[in-house]
Amino acid sequence: MQQFPKQKWLLVLVFVLLITNIITLSIYWLKEKPPHKPEGVNREKRMGQFMVTELKLSPEQETVYWKMRDTLVNEQRLVMDSVRIVKKQFYDLLKQPNTYSDPLLKAKSAAVAVQLNKLDLLTFRHFEKLKAICTPEQLQQYDRVVEEIVNRMSSWRRTEKGDSTKPKEQRR
Repeated sequence: MQQFPKQKWLLVLVFVLLITNIITLSIYWLKEKPPHKPEGVNREKRMGQFMVTELKLSPEQETVYWKMRDTLVNEQRLVMDSVRIVKKQFYDLLKQPNTYSDPLLKAKSAAVAVQLNKLDLLTFRHFEKLKAICTPEQLQQYDRVVEEIVNRMSSWRRTEKGDSTKPKEQRR
């Protein structure tokens, strides 16, 4: 009979914890979630719009730019498909027994590098064409804008605190 008050106290404690958990979960579930943005397409459009805004392209230049950019994106997709194929072939070597040689690895790796080189050349030529349609005033901003775009494109190479190409002292 003396254990009843202890059990009652534990029962109240469990009840309070249960109510607290229910309230916490309700708040979590009922909280409005931010809309999910598909990253790929919007990111491409934002980068293009960034270029238009920063260079202050005229309506005629903007029309030419968007056509050039759409062409670039289509060409890049084709090359990226090739990159995926050759990378898959390269990493599929891991599924084989250790019978692959260094020359074979180097050849497969070189095939990946060739496709990535094509991608870089496409992008470089695109920026070259863009530079050709810029006015002298826009050219003053061009180098800074292109550098920022290139940094955004290669963000996977960046560290948490900034650009990995800079010494650590400059990143802080």
